[in-house]
Parts: sequence; structure tokens; C-alpha cells
Amino acid sequence: MIALVIGICYLLLAAYLGTGLILFHRDHLPRGSRWGVVNATTTTNDNAWLNAHRAAAPLLGACAVICVVNGFAIAALTAEMAVSMQLICTLGTVIFTGIVYWSARCAATVSAKKTS
Repeated sequence: MIALVIGICYLLLAAYLGTGLILFHRDHLPRGSRWGVVNATTTTNDNAWLNAHRAAAPLLGACAVICVVNGFAIAALTAEMAVSMQLICTLGTVIFTGIVYWSARCAATVSAKKTS
């Protein structure tokens, strides 16, 4: 049961990231939006906001894909597997997803600093 809940959480995270990417690519992502990468550097001006998201978009897209794949994979873990095994699989994917998302935020910040 815990694997199903964690899998659903991953799918919700993928939906959140995907929504931000869709809004950005359709030019409907206002500066400072909760769907974007918000920090002091990316919100200094509109040009910094656009360049930051242009740089982060590939990594955020990869993070969304990772979340979808891992969400289905973790949700498919059977109840026969030990809870510790389910949590180990989840922890590994949390760390990997976190690294990719952190990289996207760093890329956005660096790109925004270059613009400012």
C-alpha cells in the first residue's frame, strides 16, 4: 500500500513539473509564478526569468519524465515485497530526482545571473 501512495506522489510531482513547462512554452508563466523556478536572481527582471527557464527547461523535463517512470515503477511494487525494500527503492529515486531538480535550479540561477 505504501508503494502505491508513493507512486501517486511521484505522478503528482510530474504533473506539477509538466504544468510549469507547458505554461513556460506557451508564454503563460508570469514572473514569480509558483510554477516556475523562483529565487532572488530569477525574478530580477523579465529577461532573467525567461533565460533562467530556458536553461532549466530540459532538466525540468527530464525530472518530470523520471517522476513518471518512477511513479509507475514504485506503484507496481507488489505488497509481497518487504516494506524496507519498497522504501529503499523510493529513497534511491528521491535522491536521484532531487539531484536533477537541484541541477535545474542551479542552471536557472546561473543563466539569470548572466542576464542581469
